[in-house]
Amino acid sequence: MTETDTPVPRKRTYVRVISFGIFVCVLLLGLIVIQYSRSPNNFPLHTIITIPAGSTVTQAGTILQRAGIIRSEIAYRIYTILIHHGVGIQAGEYLFDQPVSVVRVAYRTMFGIQDLNKIKITIPEGSNSKDITSIMTKAIPGFASSTLYLLAKEHEGYLFPDTYFFYENTTAEQVIDALSTNFNNQIIPISSSTDTFSIQHHVSLEEIIAMASIIEKEATSTVDRKIIAGILWKRLADKYPLQVDPPFYYILGKNSSQITLADLKINSPYNLYTHTGLPPTPIDNPGLDALMATVNPTTTKYWYYLSDTKGNMHYAVNYEEHLVNKAKWVN
Repeated sequence: MTETDTPVPRKRTYVRVISFGIFVCVLLLGLIVIQYSRSPNNFPLHTIITIPAGSTVTQAGTILQRAGIIRSEIAYRIYTILIHHGVGIQAGEYLFDQPVSVVRVAYRTMFGIQDLNKIKITIPEGSNSKDITSIMTKAIPGFASSTLYLLAKEHEGYLFPDTYFFYENTTAEQVIDALSTNFNNQIIPISSSTDTFSIQHHVSLEEIIAMASIIEKEATSTVDRKIIAGILWKRLADKYPLQVDPPFYYILGKNSSQITLADLKINSPYNLYTHTGLPPTPIDNPGLDALMATVNPTTTKYWYYLSDTKGNMHYAVNYEEHLVNKAKWVN
């Protein structure tokens, strides 16, 4: 060592080494954070993830990582601590329709930002299981139509037609539950009427619903529905065929103008021209007006009725009068 050489203090060397080490560690940590903060390469587009009630941060992170929404459950936990002290996970169903960072995922689940839209769907009076399935499938892409159809058919007559708001991830079971619950709620105000009518006329609630499903399709005004209900209950009590057309729409998809003579002869318990009594199941889901008309029928002398091309009803006391009305208003 020459006189001009000045030894570098050992302490300063240690500081530089430690500083460099810290820099490298911070850099590596930063790269790791960036890496695991990014959305996964195989992020599943338009996916709905359910975070069950009572889930912990760790449990939520595991669900999200397994679904491919985040790269690291640990990174998710870190961000929940930074954002919200690691508490307050909001249960629910979250829509992820595009890749997002783990920071955004943590923020959304912390504050319950689900990004799910409710869709307004109207089920008209008289809709049957096929109609309901078609309406739901058109409103919600990818809806489980086959499952809904089978469930709706099982509950035919007991699904209340109304306007509903469903999330786009609504399941067939949830739809049936909503429509069934609404039916049960709607029938409560008229339960006294149905009970009284059932006792007086020796019919069951099931028979009332089946009759109401016919009344729903046979007329649109309350007055006509009550008159027709009186006629059909009278025919039923007298064991006379109801001779109504709506069941053919249920089994063949045909309305009155499309029914052929061959159709009128088919061997089906829904063919109420050749079979007496009510159909084995309701043929649609009647609304409140049809239900009320069914249990509050108007007693008349009529035994027959028909509708003209404008929807006006024409009644007859006997078959001869009915033929006259038919020649005048239909043929």
